[in-house]
Order: sequence, then C-alpha cells, then structure tokens
Amino acid sequence: MICVTGCGYDSHHRNPCDIEHKEGLSEYLLLIVKTPAWVFINNQRIFTKPNMVILFDQNTYIHYGCDTPNYNDDWIHFYLEKDSSDISLSSLQLPFNQPLYPPDIPRLSRFIQMITQEYRFPAKHSKQILHCLTFAFLSALTEYLMRSNPLIFQHKYYRALLNIRTALYNNPANLWTISDMAHSVNLSVSYFQHLYKQFFSTSAQTDKIHARLELAKFYLSHSDMNICTISSFCGYENEIHFMRQFKKFEGITPSDFRKKAPGK
Repeated sequence: MICVTGCGYDSHHRNPCDIEHKEGLSEYLLLIVKTPAWVFINNQRIFTKPNMVILFDQNTYIHYGCDTPNYNDDWIHFYLEKDSSDISLSSLQLPFNQPLYPPDIPRLSRFIQMITQEYRFPAKHSKQILHCLTFAFLSALTEYLMRSNPLIFQHKYYRALLNIRTALYNNPANLWTISDMAHSVNLSVSYFQHLYKQFFSTSAQTDKIHARLELAKFYLSHSDMNICTISSFCGYENEIHFMRQFKKFEGITPSDFRKKAPGK
C-alpha cells in the first residue's frame, strides 16, 4: 500500500526559495513545479521550465528552488509499506531524480488536489482512498510519459474535444451530430473531424456507434430488457438498424450476444 505522509496543492512561495535535504528523505518526494525553477542533478544546477515533474528517490540528495518570486508547486511525500506486494515504482518505470515534462499537467494536478483534500480531512477509509488516488496519479503519469505524441495533449482544442468525447460516452443515446459537436467548439465540420481523428485515432461517427454499442452490450448482459427497448434506450430510432449495426461491429447478433453473456 502507498502511504502518504504529506502533500500540498498549488503551494506558493512569495520570495525566491532554496530547499535542500542533504541526507535526503526516508520517503519519496514528487513535485509538480508550475513555474521556472532549478534542481541539482549530479551536482549540477539544472534550470527547468514550467510544468515540470520530478520524483526524488528515497535517501538521495535533494536540492531545488527558484531565483524569482512566486514559486508554485504541488507535492507529495509517500512511501510503500514493507509488505506491499501489489505495487512497485519500478513496475511503473518512472525515472528518479530527473526533470520530466508530461502533457496535461492540469489533469495531473487535479489528482494532487484530491489527494490533498483527502489527506487534510481524513475519514475512516482515507488510507485506502489515498493509496488508490496516488496509484492512479502515478499510473497516469506513466501513461503520459509513454505516449508517442505528447504534443497532442498540448493542442489548444484537445481538452474541448476530450470533454465532448466524455459526454458522448456518458450519454450515447443523445442526438449527437457532427455539425452540432463542431459548432459547440466553434470549429468547421471538416477541421473538427480532422482533429477528432488525430486526437483519438477514430472518427467521431465511429465513436458514437461504439459508445451506443457498449451501452447496449451492458444491458444485454445485465438486464432483462427486450431488444427493442434496448435499441431505443441506446439512441436508435428503429430496432432493425440497431441489430444490423450490432452485427456489423460485433460480429454477432444482439440475441446471440445475450445468450453467451456470463450469467445468462
């Protein structure tokens, strides 16, 4: 289990700062530094750009700071319980003591915000919640660092289209049209479709179909609703179109899918 021993979200230092731990720390220290700063790596002072992440190993020399006012960071101190067999930082392949520049810092920062809120106002299950949140944060950081094209996450329209995609999967039965989606972010239909395919490696139209079919498969597996009702519930105007599309994309009819579903 990951045990959080201290954390902070959106911390500010009015004056230039110089933070040093000559003997290191007994726990890990992870920083998201949102302003220009510097850090000592192999006895060299390295200047870093805003939105830098660094994970300091246990019992290692730590020295970082900034030469200008208004230093801003998020931070977590944590360690792994000795009997932890369900997680290791090496399995996540996160490099220690190295400035990293993952995309989508706002999303990573929100993890720290949730961790900090849970840590500051503990409840009965806070230890387990902190473990889950911290593991999710470290896993998301790993995924971002492994992405082949991190510049996608920095595109000015990425967040807006991601919100549309999330809404689509949350409510696939809605009347989703490409023109309406494009209009909601003030883009032409052609440019919207181009960006959507670039960001998510699929078209918006195909995503709409997949979202509806995923919902249909859930209700085929976990309810006694008839095919016609499921078809309407998932946004299809008629049952025949639903069955044809299901067979085309899933390779099986809805009835046969239901028969093979676990527990049916």
